[in-house]
Amino acid sequence: MNIFRTIPCALRREQIDIILRDICRMINFDCSNNDAARKTENGLECSQSWNGLPEWINFAKIDVNDNKLILTLQVNDAKVFLSDINIFADNIANDLSSLFCHTVLNFPNKVFCIGWSKTGTTSLTQALRILGLFSWHTAPWIIGSTYYKSDVSEISVDFSCIDDYTAISDLPVCALYEELDNKFPNSKFILTIRPIEAWIESALYQIESSIKKYGLMGPMARWAYGTKQLDRDLFVKRYTQHNQEVLAYFKGRSDLLVFDLSRGDQWAELCSFLSLPIPNTPFPFLNSRTT
Repeated sequence: MNIFRTIPCALRREQIDIILRDICRMINFDCSNNDAARKTENGLECSQSWNGLPEWINFAKIDVNDNKLILTLQVNDAKVFLSDINIFADNIANDLSSLFCHTVLNFPNKVFCIGWSKTGTTSLTQALRILGLFSWHTAPWIIGSTYYKSDVSEISVDFSCIDDYTAISDLPVCALYEELDNKFPNSKFILTIRPIEAWIESALYQIESSIKKYGLMGPMARWAYGTKQLDRDLFVKRYTQHNQEVLAYFKGRSDLLVFDLSRGDQWAELCSFLSLPIPNTPFPFLNSRTT
């Protein structure tokens, strides 16, 4: 049985291809064999070896058709409720819609979101998409590592793989702000911040989930914190150090916005910094977790 969803698309074809390329990158980054997803002439295909697919789906594919995308999920004969299938299909369709449905503006500057992971970077990325910036959240391939690579001490930074985007967020970008400042002059930088206690609980939850899933910390966390172990005090120290170093580096400059998504008028603050009009839509708050 095949399940279909149609996703409206406002991007140009070259932008669609870039997003599909990096969806493949992200899926394969999350897999041991690095070939669960592959780019095709008309879209992408993803096999069961992607651990993001439930066992009752044989493969997923996305086809580009004029100004829309067609998502196809092939469901096998496993006993599963149709309602569960439809919920899963709707969730993937919604995620894809967030990537493809926003028109892209010709924005004059690169925008680097250099807030540490778990400070609202997913929400900020989506807000930037709504504003018309061609944006991507987390690009671990910048440092050429995978979840299943146990040694991340030997890395080489490659910024060419993010040249296509106007805005990039989260690890490892947030830790490379000085290099990005030198590589991309006249860029704008946004430091998202969050109260320490709320941040550390969210960070620990994410890292613990990775350990349960893969048996080890993900390479971004190992690279960012310099450890393979859960260490609450070390994590807090690294987060605090990052924020202090960013503020010191950009002291006296007007190209840094310190952005606490839990306070104030988010759209007004962000749009004033970017000199863009405030959109007529609520600010997106994503990846919220109830405990």
